[in-house]
Amino acid sequence: MGRFGHCFKRTGELEAVARKRHPCARTTPRLRREIQQRKAEPNRETAFWLGLNPKTVAKWKRRRTTADAPMGPKHPVSTVLSAAEEVLIVVFRKHTRLALNDCLKRLKPMIPKLSRSALHRCLKRYGVSRIPGGRVERLYGLEDCRDSGFITLRAVALPKGGDEACLLSAISDLTRFVYVKVVDQLNPYEAAAFLEEMIARAPFRLRLVETNNHEAFSDTQEKPWDPKYPERVHPFRKACAENKISLQVIESEDPAPKPVAKGWADVLPGKRTRPRRA
Repeated sequence: MGRFGHCFKRTGELEAVARKRHPCARTTPRLRREIQQRKAEPNRETAFWLGLNPKTVAKWKRRRTTADAPMGPKHPVSTVLSAAEEVLIVVFRKHTRLALNDCLKRLKPMIPKLSRSALHRCLKRYGVSRIPGGRVERLYGLEDCRDSGFITLRAVALPKGGDEACLLSAISDLTRFVYVKVVDQLNPYEAAAFLEEMIARAPFRLRLVETNNHEAFSDTQEKPWDPKYPERVHPFRKACAENKISLQVIESEDPAPKPVAKGWADVLPGKRTRPRRA
């Protein structure tokens, strides 16, 4: 124990000193610690000797720390953005790893009511407001390059959107184009329709689509998408072939759509692979 180690015998005391005390608080960390040390004593007797309300005494006897509890809602939600829009923001941030102003510039056409402060609060709620070391890479600017036609297609489960509701997102390699759609159920026909709509709205010609091995995007000979008619071509693969788009399938052990995770744990460390200039 160091020279001043005796001053902070408990972690709760250190937290209480580090965090600013609430201006309306009637007790100090030292008094709260004394209350917690009198757990065997009746609340009314402790309140009498310390000159406090019995409810205040009971509250601090229940707690394990002497620090003030955080104020505000326990589960904060946005009053401006919908659940699907928040998922889009987080997916876009993790995929591109662009700065706040760059994210706002590219997402504003998709979300007209998005403001810089609302974007920052959303990123902070999901723990992606700061990009940790090893995951930063500046992308080419929109003015000095052309898009190569590479699209990453991803399906993310929506919170409180039903058991099978999910958000389909398509983000180009150089972030010139973003397209999203909410579907009640992810199946091959919905995926093929999403691809056709994306092709019609894209300002460039699509050449390559990357996605996972979910049954809505791909199938195998061992596990055809329609077991009754295994010779039928998968709708998503058929749509890619008709539009002369290459399909790159990333194998995954569990390709089912999952809710967007908080933080960067689901993003592999290191720089993101960037395609060549067109």
